[in-house]
Amino acid sequence: MVRAEQGGVEDSQIQVIQETDDWVAIDKPPGLVIHDVPGEKHAGATLVDWLREHIPAINQHFSPNNSRPGIIHRLDADTSGVILVAKTPKALNNLQDQFRNRGIEKEYVALVYGETPPSGEMKGNISRLAHDTRQTVRRLSFSWEKAITKPAETRYERNQLLSNDHNRYSLLILKPKTGRTHQLRVQLLDAGWPIIGDQTYNTKESRAASQQLGIARQFLHAKLLQFNDPATGHTYIIEAPLASDLTPALEQLKRV
Repeated sequence: MVRAEQGGVEDSQIQVIQETDDWVAIDKPPGLVIHDVPGEKHAGATLVDWLREHIPAINQHFSPNNSRPGIIHRLDADTSGVILVAKTPKALNNLQDQFRNRGIEKEYVALVYGETPPSGEMKGNISRLAHDTRQTVRRLSFSWEKAITKPAETRYERNQLLSNDHNRYSLLILKPKTGRTHQLRVQLLDAGWPIIGDQTYNTKESRAASQQLGIARQFLHAKLLQFNDPATGHTYIIEAPLASDLTPALEQLKRV
């Protein structure tokens, strides 16, 4: 877990992948919260704290009272990988528009419990359960249902089919077309393939498998982000290697 150290985040645990005058792409380590959220508790500093300390443009262009300076999108605290941050309000607006208009391509890697088809698509409306922080997938199409839920769509490809003496697993490449809260985790659980290590969206079987593999956070990594530069229009593809804490689980498995 990344924690505050003398008022800041440990430099060695946050890596800048690429940076321009308008944006910075960061390889986010697991355990790092992006920004403070009212009503949610977390230990240690946030990515915003690190940005305020290490990226001068953030303080130059965003108010000290702004709790999400330059934040274009979020990753769950225990999801690692590429996150893109704008360094100016103009770049922020442009990149947010690209996200809203589905102009940004994202790819994730996930290890899930069970054997998936070689490829496919997951669709459904996602809503939050009453009095619960979790999300759920609802497939009803009545008008009242659409009013309280949001559509979610993800393509997947099975990169490897793996196994040990106990279970089969699928290493997936996920390509979300929408960006709902906990979308990938919710959809995979709903499909019957919960992410290994997920402490919230799981089954009895996936919890046992996660313990056997010794993984205590969701095996979910944002591996790739493709977008157009807000100033030049140039297409960038930013990639982050698989987080090192995830590789021991793969080393225990063999290809089928």
